[in-house]
Amino acid sequence: MKIAYFHCFAGAAGDMILGALLDAGLPWEQLQADLSLLPCRGFTLERERVAKQGICGTQLRVIVTEDEEHRRLREIRTILEKSALPDRVREKSLQIFTRLAEAEARVHGTTAEEIIFHEVGSLDAIVDVVGAVAGLQRLGIEEVYASPLNVGGGFSRSAHGLIPAPGPATLELLRGVPVYSRGVEKELLTPTGAAIITACACAFGDMPPLTLLSSGYGAGMHDLAIPNLLRVTIGEKLTGFTAEAGAEDEAGRRQAPALMMEANIDDMNPEFFDYLITGLLEAGAMDVFLQTIQMKKNRPAVTLCVLMRPEDRGRFCRHIFAETTTLGVRVYPVTKYMLPYEIITIATALGPARVKVARQEGVICNLAPEYDDCRRLAKEKGLPLKEVYETVKETARRHLGGTIDCTVVPGDAPV
Repeated sequence: MKIAYFHCFAGAAGDMILGALLDAGLPWEQLQADLSLLPCRGFTLERERVAKQGICGTQLRVIVTEDEEHRRLREIRTILEKSALPDRVREKSLQIFTRLAEAEARVHGTTAEEIIFHEVGSLDAIVDVVGAVAGLQRLGIEEVYASPLNVGGGFSRSAHGLIPAPGPATLELLRGVPVYSRGVEKELLTPTGAAIITACACAFGDMPPLTLLSSGYGAGMHDLAIPNLLRVTIGEKLTGFTAEAGAEDEAGRRQAPALMMEANIDDMNPEFFDYLITGLLEAGAMDVFLQTIQMKKNRPAVTLCVLMRPEDRGRFCRHIFAETTTLGVRVYPVTKYMLPYEIITIATALGPARVKVARQEGVICNLAPEYDDCRRLAKEKGLPLKEVYETVKETARRHLGGTIDCTVVPGDAPV
């Protein structure tokens, strides 16, 4: 799985995100081609290699020649709907602008549809958002991670006047996200940058284990006391390690703090649960499951249980309230213990298959063939799935007994 990690030691802005992706390998011609699919003209792109305190990066400028509009969400929605962009790019871009509108609406006491975007609704902001989403897709990024965000300080000027940095709308976007301010009295995290990073990142914290493929730096416009750069690192995620892995106990089990979020639901169409669970897992939940319960007046119901990293509390709380009919959630801390494991690929009589092998104190205590591989072999050979599963498992036992060498390879199956 190809992932990207944004190191936001100097915050983030839309143009810095684009510059970092270009610096990490996004083809310049591809970015221009993707942005040409917007039904908007009156802008050009310029790029330049610049140095910030001795570190070179790519500085991107969106030069707007005609656009002076202050748009509402519905107008941006129309622009995206009229574009020839791929569906995933269009939908993710609209999600980012919707989050921006909701944040602005909370600050100004109105609705998302009535908010008039000023800076974040201009053509250069549209280019930043669409370019970032399209760029991540073109680079084949399946998951995005980010460090805690340096938001800066001081004051900045907006269409509403002089406001503290980070701006009120930016802070609204950062609910549930780890942030800090250190050493720079300037706005480092812009609303557009915050919206892109928080909408795309599935977790915030240290860089997850990966095999490094490339890295790049997107340069900001100002010279600061720290390098005004946004770094992106791109690599293949290492399966067998987890981003939440913490210390080990005396038996070698990885342990990490986590949160369990629960919601009782008795009035929702049960067909919605598949969409809900899939969305939560894709958003980075560590585990999602349902429990059958009995509520007041003997109504049958379910408890939605979501295991998550502590820093994801706000994001998943918003997700559950948006996608379910519940009026409340409860959250409590838990400690997750996890056996170290590896994915091995073995040659069986039916064909190659992956097997997950977990050990405790060096002794194999769990061995599980990968379901997707067994299903594939069952279809190819016309055999019952349970027979294929047992064949793979028995072959793995013999291999691990030393009769045949097995090769440890990166796997792509979740825990």
